Amino acid sequence: MRTSPTLLVTALALALAACGGGDGLSLPPPALEQPAKLLLDESFDKNGELPAGWRLANGSAGSATVRDGSLYIDGRKHSSTMTTVLLPESLQTQANYRVDIDFSYLERNDAARWGSIVYRAAAGKGADLPTPYYQFAMRANASASNGAELAQRTAKDTWNVIGKKAHGEDIVEGRVYRASVVVHGNRVRHYLDGTLLHDQELDPAQAQGGLGLSTAGLVMKVDRIKVSEQATPLPELDGFIAVQDSGTRASMAPTLVQPMRAGTDLSASRASQALYELDAKLSLRGEAGEDLGSLKALLSRGDRRTLPVLRIRDQATVQALVALSATQDLADLTLLSDQVELLRSARQALPKLRSALDLSADTRLGANARDVLSVVQSTNRALAKIVVLPQALLQRASIEHVQRLLITPWARSSASTQAEAAELLVSGVNGVIASHGTVFAEVLARLPANTLLRKPLITGHRGMPGKADENTIEGSRLAVEAGADAVENDIYLTTDGHLVVMHDATVNRTTNGTGEIEKMSLAEVKKLRTKSGYAVPTLEDYFVEFKNNKKVTLFVEIKSTKPEILAPLRALIERHGVADQLVLITFHGAQLQRLKTELPGVTGGFLTGTPNTGKPGADLRAVLDETQTYSSTFNPSYANLAPPLLEAAKHRGTTFWPWTFRDRKDFNRFYSYGIHGLTTDDAWWAADFVTSVASARSASASAGQPFTLPLTLLTQGKGTRSAPANRFVVLGDAPAHTVNADGSLSFKLPGSALVMPGYVYQMDENSAYTVFGAPVSVTVR
Repeated sequence: MRTSPTLLVTALALALAACGGGDGLSLPPPALEQPAKLLLDESFDKNGELPAGWRLANGSAGSATVRDGSLYIDGRKHSSTMTTVLLPESLQTQANYRVDIDFSYLERNDAARWGSIVYRAAAGKGADLPTPYYQFAMRANASASNGAELAQRTAKDTWNVIGKKAHGEDIVEGRVYRASVVVHGNRVRHYLDGTLLHDQELDPAQAQGGLGLSTAGLVMKVDRIKVSEQATPLPELDGFIAVQDSGTRASMAPTLVQPMRAGTDLSASRASQALYELDAKLSLRGEAGEDLGSLKALLSRGDRRTLPVLRIRDQATVQALVALSATQDLADLTLLSDQVELLRSARQALPKLRSALDLSADTRLGANARDVLSVVQSTNRALAKIVVLPQALLQRASIEHVQRLLITPWARSSASTQAEAAELLVSGVNGVIASHGTVFAEVLARLPANTLLRKPLITGHRGMPGKADENTIEGSRLAVEAGADAVENDIYLTTDGHLVVMHDATVNRTTNGTGEIEKMSLAEVKKLRTKSGYAVPTLEDYFVEFKNNKKVTLFVEIKSTKPEILAPLRALIERHGVADQLVLITFHGAQLQRLKTELPGVTGGFLTGTPNTGKPGADLRAVLDETQTYSSTFNPSYANLAPPLLEAAKHRGTTFWPWTFRDRKDFNRFYSYGIHGLTTDDAWWAADFVTSVASARSASASAGQPFTLPLTLLTQGKGTRSAPANRFVVLGDAPAHTVNADGSLSFKLPGSALVMPGYVYQMDENSAYTVFGAPVSVTVR
């Protein structure tokens, strides 16, 4: 039966808009039978010769032949110099088209080799492949973090990788897949077997161009290719809005969320986000139930400077949002609910949406490790990364525990005075839903530059390789003794099902043995010794060593691509009771997807690079696209990471855990940025960093004299020492006073004041930060 073109286009638009890959909607592959003008349809029925007008590009490393009804492009002669077949020159004038290919991979040089669809290639003559052009590249190990790439070749040997994505599984040799490129105007979408992998904007100056098929390091067999005119525009990607801020100079200060009421002045509140109730009609309500218009009208406002946070209560509202997503980009809003399953179903249906689990009203939870773990597990099961904590957990130790497990804690607060707001801010929360947002904004605006309200967490990369062999218990002990909050290691699976710690796929570099670690039994691994004579540990050795130190988090990197590694990992976690001090990180997107069902309560972190498109909005979208796909944190190489991206992403609940700092000045600089965590080979660098200050809660001062206040300083290495406060912030109405350039404070007149005492810590000649304690009541005599 032939489908109506109108119905097919409508259904396709709905599916494509909703699809985000990963844990999202399961969609059939896009149909080859596109109801549009046909530009090319080739099934390769003539053996030996390429079809008329097709050419093997000059400079290709390999060959291309047609046989048995398929095109074979053999790129095995070189793993990076491509072998490219160009389609007829008549396609060079086309601007808007859709390309579908049915293909399979045969022999390959290694798992990282790829095949690709080349499109919008600059016009050329004969067999030349001129630049620039775009390509949709699909690696054989498609589940790797760069398994699918949207890349622009700008010149010979120069690539601009615009988007990277992991497919749900690797490409199995000999299996037929379908890849699709849909391009219209400055918009493009890439699909692999119906899963949307890239949804991006292109350079409008490169508005048309030719097509090709390419390989590097493998044989790609193409059974059919179809090119159709793409008459229907793709949905516009709404720009991520530049939100208003509190006016603070503090580093990575908490985002402020304003609950909405009729007449609320969002501009005056200085909040970056606005909280609404949303119903199944997509109508917005305020806290008192008042009508605040429609979601569609809100999203259409060009002057909006706040992000919507939408409280949802039922599945009907989720379905209404799914319908809206066909015509509206919903990527830049957050859903809030106290129902784990409702949020999970919303994220599965709308993978690009952010979500936050609201536990603020749960009075059953207390400030203990068991309940912190319950909060973290519920948040992960909801496929959220933000949790609004219950009142009992709004104290620094519980907040830091939640943060060590890579969950973003928000607080709900009715604080109406600056003193109350300051008490909450120095607890280190990442966000505040504030009934009186202006009070929080007033405190934040008074803080000096490089104030750290939240302590960056220090992770020892493979222990402390500068002092002891990497990935050993001995090196990891040293990192913890130096004050590391976490220790990172890498795991593989032995032939007999045990988890062993090793960074490389082979043992050659770090031990006295040779061979692939995953081809060894546990007994064979136990015979190995590191270069300094230490044993190669199992993951169980780590659990035994650190499970009684609950302030140490284990960052376990899953190096293995084997799905079967997760079952023994789960069993080991349960056996040793370490779920409250464990996170899992990996470069392999497929493993992160499996965690959602195999270990749904454990936080996952996605190891990757930092996007660098030159467009802040595009970089932010790329970060959110990856973290939303995997319900993960963002764990990039720190190159190209900068404060504007960090600040924009913090309002979206994203946390950053960059690696690997081997330059001390870079380490200090990123620490002063207020980054969420730093992974380094040299955890001892931070041992003397001041992480918090404490003082008496009341003090006296004399008018006309410098005010002094003794502090107790806690350091990263868990040491304490005494020092006078060297920075002050005066809150509210206070007697006339002067805060001098050196940070000292003196009152001119008697009276009462509230003062936040601080300490400036100088890391090096260029990098310093300030930490503040809770407000102190000062009587000026």
